[in-house]
Amino acid sequence: MTETRRPYAGESREDREAARRAKLVAAGISTFGAVGYREATVGGICASAGLNKRYFYESFGSLEDLLCAVYADVVADLRRAVLAGGGVDPVAVLRGFVDGFLGWAQANPLQARVHLFEVLGVSARVDELYRSHARSVGDELCDRLAATIPELELAPGQRRFIGDAMVGAGLQIAVDWVLSDYQPPREELLDQLEGVVGSLLPT
Repeated sequence: MTETRRPYAGESREDREAARRAKLVAAGISTFGAVGYREATVGGICASAGLNKRYFYESFGSLEDLLCAVYADVVADLRRAVLAGGGVDPVAVLRGFVDGFLGWAQANPLQARVHLFEVLGVSARVDELYRSHARSVGDELCDRLAATIPELELAPGQRRFIGDAMVGAGLQIAVDWVLSDYQPPREELLDQLEGVVGSLLPT
């Protein structure tokens, strides 16, 4: 027999569950970004979300499950930022990527801490999630870079190497910049990057 799910106060059960899940994800971002994943507790997350503990387990089996959902949300937002720019030459593509990354990190310090620090070394599952998102962004960046150099022909392994190198460099630049309290100023850092990259790549 099919269960009848009646609306409550104009909302279906599915809508209420989705709303509670969204509150928990938002609480996860604020908690993991403020005190760190390893210091977080289910009780603290629920208190931040204004929900009973039973609602946590309605959506997530563990704090790690919540971390994965939080990370997916964080990376989706970061992806929009780093891939928002265009660029008609390789230097512009790379500058746009790093500019988007740094601007996002400064504007979203809690999300940045989750992405840059809190997901590292949690488990093999989270490590693979981290790598898969990095590969996805790297593939997109490599496509954009290749489009600015029509004569460039890359084998799949070469594309992966270039994508990994660009994303890895962007991550390290962002980590150093955040830990240095956003110094030097973003435009100054981008100008330095452009000068170095411009001497290595065709424009």
